[in-house]
This record gives sequence, C-alpha cells and structure tokens, in this order.
Amino acid sequence: MPSDHAQDRTVVLVDPYSSGVALGRTLRRAGFATHAVLTTPRPDPAYTRTFTAADHAGTTEADLGLAEVLDRIGRIRPVAVLPGAECGVEFADALAARLTPGFANDPERSVARRDKAVMMRTLKAAGIPTIPTVAVDDWRGCAEAAEAAGLSVETGELVVKPARSSLSDGLTLVPRGGDLTAAVRNLLGARNLLGAVNQTVLIQRRMHGTEYVVDTFTQNGRHDVTNVCRYNKVSVGNSFAVYESTDFLPADSPENPALIAYVRRVLDALGVRFGPCHTEVLLTDDGPVLMETGARLSGAGLAGATELATGGSALSRYVHSLRGGTSDQTDYTLKRRVRGVYLVFRESGVVSNTAVLDRVRFLPSCRHVHLPLRDGDRVERSTGLMSTMNQGWALLAHRDLDQVEADHAEFRRIQRDLRVRPDEEVSS
Repeated sequence: MPSDHAQDRTVVLVDPYSSGVALGRTLRRAGFATHAVLTTPRPDPAYTRTFTAADHAGTTEADLGLAEVLDRIGRIRPVAVLPGAECGVEFADALAARLTPGFANDPERSVARRDKAVMMRTLKAAGIPTIPTVAVDDWRGCAEAAEAAGLSVETGELVVKPARSSLSDGLTLVPRGGDLTAAVRNLLGARNLLGAVNQTVLIQRRMHGTEYVVDTFTQNGRHDVTNVCRYNKVSVGNSFAVYESTDFLPADSPENPALIAYVRRVLDALGVRFGPCHTEVLLTDDGPVLMETGARLSGAGLAGATELATGGSALSRYVHSLRGGTSDQTDYTLKRRVRGVYLVFRESGVVSNTAVLDRVRFLPSCRHVHLPLRDGDRVERSTGLMSTMNQGWALLAHRDLDQVEADHAEFRRIQRDLRVRPDEEVSS
C-alpha cells in the first residue's frame, strides 16, 4: 500500500504514448503522480502526438543507460513501472524487475513478450498450438528458409509481418504463387510505426477463422479477464485485415471457455505476473492459435469502451491493485452491448458531402464519435487499424443488441452517402 508521501505515490510510465496517455490520466485522477521514461527511437507521430511532457511530474530519457535511469528513478521510489506503449515493454520490464519486483513480470522472458518471433518459439516450446512460423533477417534465401519450414508459397497463402511492430503495420499477404522474396525485402530495413528499423520478419502460414481479443489483468500470476471482443475484418485491395467493427461479447459466449483457457496458457508461458495484457487469438476449426500478445494496456480506446461495456477495465483494476487491493473476480459481466464501427474506404481520393456524418451522432446507441472529415479532405484507402482510427469511427452502446445492429446498419448507409473523388479524377 503506497504511503501518503508524494514520492511514494509515483508510477513510472515508459513511453506513455497512445493508450499510455489514458493510463497516465487515470492514475493522476486516482491521486498518483506519473513520471515518464522515454526510449529511443521515438515512434511515428501518430503515436506521440497526444503526449505532453507537462502532464508528468518528471521525464527521464532512457538513452542515459539502464544504470543511470535506475539510479534516477530509484530516488523517486515508484510504486510501480508500466509500459505506456508497445515500444516501452522491455525497458519497463528491466526497471520493474529491479525497482518494483512485486509488480513485475518475469525478466527472463521479457524479449518473448515483445518480439513476435521469440514469442512464437516460446509458445511452441511450451507445447501451445501456434501458427506455423519462420523468422528471417535477410531477404536472400527467405523463400528457401520458408519452404524448409513447410511454408511454400507455391502451395498456399503466406503472411509476412515485422517481428517488432504493432497495429497491423507492415502486415502483408503473399498469395499462392506470389513473390515472397519481394514482400520480405520490402519490410526488412524499413522503419516501422514504432520508429525502429525492421531487422527480423516473420513468415507465417495464413490461417482462417474468426479473430478475437482477450484483455486481461494479472496480479500475482492470476489472469483475470476484463473483456472478450470479436473482430470483423474485411479485405480492401491488397489489405486483407481492415477493421470493420469490434464487438464486445457476453461472458457466457460459447467461444469464451476455449479462448480464455488458451490465453491463460499463453500468458503463463510468456512469464506474465502483473499488469494488463492484450492478446489477439484466431479461433480456427482446430482450436485457438495466437496472433500476438501485447504485454501492455490495449490501444484504440479499448479500455474506455470496456468500462462502458462492463463497468470496469484493466485500468480500474490496475488502480485497485496499486491501492493495495487484491483480485476478487475472474470473469467480467457484460452490462451493455458495445460495438466499435469504423469508416472503411475502398479507394483514395478527396471526400465531400461530409455533412451526412452528423447523422451518426443522433443514432440511438451512439455514445462516442471521432468523425473529423470535412469536405475537401483527402482520404486514403483503408489499410489497417491506424488508418481507420484516424479517418473515423463511432462507439455504439445499448442494452438491446437489436438497437446496436440497427444503428450499425445505419452507420454503413450514412457512409454510402459520402462522396470520394478518386485520385485519377482529381489529377485530370
């Protein structure tokens, strides 16, 4: 239990960007001070634009080196250290293991919680079903390496993605008979959304099924589920995983037992002992397989939506634990049917008739919107979560699922009234 001294009520957030901004805001409202530790390289501005140094009691640069940062942060006597974004996971692990060991994950498996290649190897070694995967760090010979691992592009579709990025960044589908070498070459050496250069790329068999996310909060190694969501993704051009909607599921949904049991095995194998995790799972005909786990608070406003759906979230459980509380439940209760729906653009161009989007705000189940488009704005063809979050979304919530369904359908009808003048017409 933290003391009443201000310095004993400080939480260190490593890279408090994106969802880390909401995390910091919640902690400060709960009476804690926050101290920011910033790693390098800095992520893309899409992550960092909401970060304000003045929100925090202090800021420390991680490139001073672990020993110096430990010395400086140690003087603050933090009650906990947590990553604010994906890029802060490993440095937060290193600080927490030394400064707040009661609120820390297994430091020996830190890389497995951050690097998807090591993550997959760790799960495979633990006997947990995974997607067939091979990791490469050179495009030369990558097709041969994949074939040796049973991943031939001549016999089926493959997926290529960076080992250390997030938000579907760089996610590439290589069709049967496609150019795997070109796909790998395009990613290796490129700078990703987290600001780092891709040094390792995963080649995976494309698996088919329904994708879910299971969010958890862990205390003393016990993984409590805060929500289960189902993703609805669509194909747009060469992008095969564009978010159309995210649906919060009731706790008694028939998929939940298998998903939750699988995720708990994954978190145990990855050495998760404390804090929020965001685990994406594909439910195939043969059972669940991991897409990836983020050992951090979920992004895209999911924590706030979870509060609306269930009355609690990993954020509220985190504050409860820092106040000395212990975990007292394992499952959530769905109080409202909540669905996030996103604008999906199938072509790039200049948008008009955006006044129709005002109708979204008056849908009976509409609770929050982000609809920034104005006539004359340029829109890009939807590719991944970052593009859909930036271009527009609505959060629907109601106790009646039929109302949510009706408003979802109306949202799509409203979008059809938007006009997008394609690039070739604009330039002619």
